[in-house]
Amino acid sequence: MLQIKQGTYSKIENEFLSVDEALIEGLSNALQYPKEFFYQKKEVHLVKGHYRRKLSLPQKEVVKYQSIMTIVEWNIEKMMEALDLPAAELPRWDCIKDGEPDLCAQFLREFWKLPKGRIPNITNLIENKGVIVIPIDLGPIDAFSAFSDEGLPLIFVHRSLKGDRYRFNLAHELGHLIMHFGQKVAEDRDIEEEAHLFASEFLVPGAEIKPYLNNLSLEKLADLKRYWLVSMQSLIVKAYKHLGVLSKSQYHYLFKKMSIKGYRKNEPIFIPIEKPDLLPSMIRLHIDELEYSDNELAEMLNLRQEEFKKYYLNLKTELKIA
Repeated sequence: MLQIKQGTYSKIENEFLSVDEALIEGLSNALQYPKEFFYQKKEVHLVKGHYRRKLSLPQKEVVKYQSIMTIVEWNIEKMMEALDLPAAELPRWDCIKDGEPDLCAQFLREFWKLPKGRIPNITNLIENKGVIVIPIDLGPIDAFSAFSDEGLPLIFVHRSLKGDRYRFNLAHELGHLIMHFGQKVAEDRDIEEEAHLFASEFLVPGAEIKPYLNNLSLEKLADLKRYWLVSMQSLIVKAYKHLGVLSKSQYHYLFKKMSIKGYRKNEPIFIPIEKPDLLPSMIRLHIDELEYSDNELAEMLNLRQEEFKKYYLNLKTELKIA
């Protein structure tokens, strides 16, 4: 490893010291990035998004994965230079002036002219509205949302989540993009709970499911999960906390039954993980239409081959160009 003092690193980062070619060479070898990576004139921003994570996650781990997401964001902006996508259809919603998060979810369904009932594929839906979905290994982080420097709405989501959790996280981050970015948010507001309420109402409108939440049992919850494509646990929470159709004792009884059955960790009814189309299409456009080789595309993105393959070539989906 490089024998450089922490103070020297700090001065380089804050532009008090210049970096010579020998140090760039050493960094390239130590970190396994091409030398060109370190000459990119890009701003590193590690705190401008919203993410869901375990409360005990050390800040050092947060920075590590936010750094990875920043690099992927740079790559997407570079690939977007060859595309001409329409502007995203994302309205802005102020929870103080416009109403609570559940009203925002109802408004968005109307704004996007969605039919009643479940959303069969939320990934394709939000991609069609201009949001880029990026499945990637995020370690202990479930999902992260941000706007790129060019104004592209991005949702990073852990590629290993179960299907129902994957969908809920996408809806959760969609709520952040609409309700929290570009707005002053008071510190005493619980924006995670706001995004959670938005996601619940967006995926499962309360007015539609409420008549089916009487006399809940695990069997009935499984049937509802099969249709709405959300977890049984999220339905219990919605029935109790959001709609008030369960008493506290019923709420605890159902979760106790879930624990006895082992459903708190492994619920019945398999929900497949949805696959994005937009990001794989960017890759395929460069490889098939613009005739880049894998090596050339990795070089264009200032990535080593192994990292390029890890991020992009393992997106298991049908790649199509519109």
